[in-house]
Amino acid sequence: MSAAPKISVYLITLNEGRYLEEVLSSVRGADEIVIVDSGSSDDTLSIAERHGARVIHQAWLGYAAQKAFALEQCSHDWVLNLDGDEVLPAGAIEQLRELAASNQADGYWLKRDDWWFGGKLPGAKRYKFCRFYRKSKAHWDVTQYVHEHIYIDGTTEQTDITIKHYGYDTVHGYMAKLNSYSELKARVRSERNRKVSLLRLLLIYPLMFLKFYLLRGMIFSGWRGFVKAHIDAFYFFLTEAKLYEQRYRSKK
Repeated sequence: MSAAPKISVYLITLNEGRYLEEVLSSVRGADEIVIVDSGSSDDTLSIAERHGARVIHQAWLGYAAQKAFALEQCSHDWVLNLDGDEVLPAGAIEQLRELAASNQADGYWLKRDDWWFGGKLPGAKRYKFCRFYRKSKAHWDVTQYVHEHIYIDGTTEQTDITIKHYGYDTVHGYMAKLNSYSELKARVRSERNRKVSLLRLLLIYPLMFLKFYLLRGMIFSGWRGFVKAHIDAFYFFLTEAKLYEQRYRSKK
């Protein structure tokens, strides 16, 4: 009988101390934990060391490039990527190990439940992410400055494993993050010569709000869903507005 596949877990961190204890406890059965830190000043590093993680210090390269760097530091072919606010359910590591041993696929998609502003969004659509895969079959698209994407050169399958994602506790924190994201997204679109349109600038906010609130089920998540749908729609408006601003300034 062949040995059970070994699993590396990798994370990129910057001041993730709030949830990191729970995150790392949830992957306790993994064979290796790799943390690439870009300058934490809270208790992130002490928590990581307490859990036996291998900590590597790397100045910030950007979301995708930082994750690509972290992936390369993993010792084992089967890897699991988590964020510093994502927790696996009990028994998930052994379930993933069994999937790896089955050789049925090169990557696996996990579901995610989002918790926002102190509570779960029970009616919102669940997103799926490819988080468990063979290192030898995976690569990050480092041209994406935000909303980074992993590509798997092989087959992928779904799992019933659901990640608990804590998200943001405050409207202020979430707005600040999306303001930063919109800068990066506008930069990507500008570099790709994305066309701008006044009509799009006018319509994108109401259309995206309806998409999030109605089509993605946030209407069933009470006040949290209502607020989050507005903020998510505003993120798309901000991105478009910043792109429009860049094009306007370039013509002056």
